[in-house]
Amino acid sequence: MALILALAAALVKGGNGVSAAPPANDNFLERILIPGATATVTGSNIDATWEPGEPNHAGNPGGRSVWWTWKAPDNGEVRIATDGSDFDTLLAVYIGSNVSSLTTVATNDDHALLPTSRVRFGVLKGTSYEIAVDGFQNGADPASGRISLALGFIPNPIPRPSNDRFADRTALTGSTITVNASNINATREPDEPLHAGVLGDSSVWWSWTATLSGPVIISTEGSAFDTLLGIHTGTALSDLTMVAQSDDIDSLNQILTSRVVLQAVDGRTYAIAVDGFDGASGSIQLRLEPLVLRLGIPTPHPDGRLQFGVTAPAGSTNEIQFSTDLLGWTSLGAFLNASGMDTYTDPTSPPVPARYYRALIKP
Repeated sequence: MALILALAAALVKGGNGVSAAPPANDNFLERILIPGATATVTGSNIDATWEPGEPNHAGNPGGRSVWWTWKAPDNGEVRIATDGSDFDTLLAVYIGSNVSSLTTVATNDDHALLPTSRVRFGVLKGTSYEIAVDGFQNGADPASGRISLALGFIPNPIPRPSNDRFADRTALTGSTITVNASNINATREPDEPLHAGVLGDSSVWWSWTATLSGPVIISTEGSAFDTLLGIHTGTALSDLTMVAQSDDIDSLNQILTSRVVLQAVDGRTYAIAVDGFDGASGSIQLRLEPLVLRLGIPTPHPDGRLQFGVTAPAGSTNEIQFSTDLLGWTSLGAFLNASGMDTYTDPTSPPVPARYYRALIKP
């Protein structure tokens, strides 16, 4: 009897090289129902298997898939994520009743800098959505482990920002502008470009026709989340040309808002998109102002060195250069002009021969 019990334990736990029992929802026909509008369920794909005819989830072969099903209680939007799982997941959502003839609704491998997965999509009341969680395969065995699957539903009508869509972008007027807005519940449109080359799905739009030619600073400084900023020309979402973009001002110091220097052309219209990194959302402060830079008259420092005031847009990085003939220029260094009005001192001794100075704003 003891030998029989030991063998049964090995079959369940996979000990001594014996295959363990697969998860209860290993097969599509055994998918587990997720009840309600908001839920977090747990599970495992350890020793799960791939079925004949099963699609590659999120475009990866995987091979350790498990299944859930969820029925939409109303029209609206749902977000599903595997955050909290302890392995590199693949996530896919389908419509259909046969594993070999499913219609893809949404898929994702990694989101942001995480190996877990997240999708967001619109749903129809009474429709069943089939959810697969698999493990990423990189040529070896597919990843597997503990699964945490969170589902959150928002019913219609969903309050979207008025400038959620490119066609509904808000017009900005003037040359010095500050607007306060929000991208909460904003969406990403089909054919929408990646702003700053990074995936986000909560963009809002403005339109600005330049009233001057020259450098203009556009920034999201003061916004409450990790922003993406894209400046485009063009009149159709599918035919835009990116002219300036920014993710983080200073990621090393966790300044995660965005800033660009746009070489504006008088009379040209620009489409301005503010998105959230990995779908982040919150309050937005969008600023637009001409880039103004001015050097004060040099005055002697007590030790004989020359010093002068530097006026520039607050938060810009200013480079100071010198020349002895107005032909060749040499950098003295760069500094962050945090307040917009700072004093710079030539680090060398009293300059001989005489020097000419100029300042530049670094992008």
